[in-house]
Order: sequence, then structure tokens, then C-alpha cells
Amino acid sequence: MGGKMALIKDEFLAVARTVLPEFATDTLADKLSLLAEHLEDVGSRMNLTAITEPTAVVWLHLIDSLYAARVLGGAIGSIPSLKIADVGSGGGFPALPVAAALPNMQVTAIDSTEKKCNYILGAAEVMGLTNVTAEAVRAEEFARTDARESFGAVTARAVARLNVLMELCLPLVGIGGLFISMKGAAAKEEEAEAEAAAKKLGAVLYDRITYTLPGYADERTILVYRKIMHTPAEFPRQYSKISKSPL
Repeated sequence: MGGKMALIKDEFLAVARTVLPEFATDTLADKLSLLAEHLEDVGSRMNLTAITEPTAVVWLHLIDSLYAARVLGGAIGSIPSLKIADVGSGGGFPALPVAAALPNMQVTAIDSTEKKCNYILGAAEVMGLTNVTAEAVRAEEFARTDARESFGAVTARAVARLNVLMELCLPLVGIGGLFISMKGAAAKEEEAEAEAAAKKLGAVLYDRITYTLPGYADERTILVYRKIMHTPAEFPRQYSKISKSPL
């Protein structure tokens, strides 16, 4: 293992033992170190991230993503499927760390840009993951296919405001499944703003998890919504309508 990879592995294990001890394993650390190296070598050339310093990568990409994996791992047995979708996956976060941490789950990364999907598939191969697929499609279009309400959970990290995100993501979630939205300091404001959207789309707030990324983010919040009713057929609308007139 190269010097930088070893540094990231050691840093990850030290942090994980403190904040996410269930994920502090050599096997996962090795896979995530490979991801970090691939992100620096390939992702930086594609402008997928400006974050390359090892400690920042560990906290902002790996640990942050694994907080979503903790929620998903705790939901096994209570969600209708182990198929997970990550909307607006970009550089593969949280999709790739989730897939590495939860190998029994089938993770579909959704991004409208084909080159990002190809990057994610390449990273999954480097990591030795066989439970990752990618769809180069807009989420609102994907929800009009047989993928509608087929996922046990859908994640999204910093893609859009919550009332917009809900209309993109909740139509993909099956009854009893979860929508997991990863938010920053504006989470409380967005949660209140999205109450009407959740109701219209068939979901209720199920859990709220707050945590910090010391030195990088004073507060992060994961808002977890449970799908309790089918999303009405009229949703999702075209993106132009979603963004101009959020629910």
C-alpha cells in the first residue's frame, strides 16, 4: 500500500474508532483507501472534487457518507428492499462508501452526467465492489420507468433544497422505504419548508440525526423520511416546474 493510501487508512481507522466504531475494520478501510486514491488520480482530473488532503477526504467524503450507511444498516429488516438509490451521486458519495460498508445492499448511483456514472463504475471496480450500478438519467425521468417505488431507500447529499429533492427522490422509494437527505446548517429551515411536500408525496419525518465533522462542519443533519403512501401519479413533474414551483 502506497504512503498516501496508508496515511488515509490509518486516519480513517483512527476517526472511525471514535465516531463510527462499527465501520472501523481493516477490510473497509482498505476499500475506502482505494477509493480515495482513485478520487485523487482520476476524480481530480474530472473536477469531481477539490478535496484531496487526506484528513479532509476522510472526514468530508468517507465519514460523512458512512453516517448514511449507519442509518441504512439500522433499517435492514424494516425496509421493503435492499435496493438503494443515490440521487445526484456526482463523485460517488455516499453511494460508494455505502456499498463498501453494506455489501448485502445493491446500490444504484443516479447522475444525469454519463462521465460521472462511468467514473463511479470505474471506482467500484477498483474497490472490488460488485454491488454497484449506475444510471445516467435525470431522477425525475427515472421515476417514470419501472424503477418507480422499487427502492428500499434513496439517499441524496447536498443536491438541492429539500422540498425540491423530495419530488425527485420520494417517487423512487417503495412503501415502507426511507428517503435519507444529508443536509448542513440549513436543515431545520429546509425541514419546515418541506412539510407540505412530504405530505403530498406520501412520506412522514421518521428520524433526525445530527453530528459534526470537527474542523470542517459544525453541524450536519440527516433527515430520514418514511414512505407511508404511494406517491400520486402526477409526481414528479418536469424539473423546470419542480424548481420554479416547489411543493
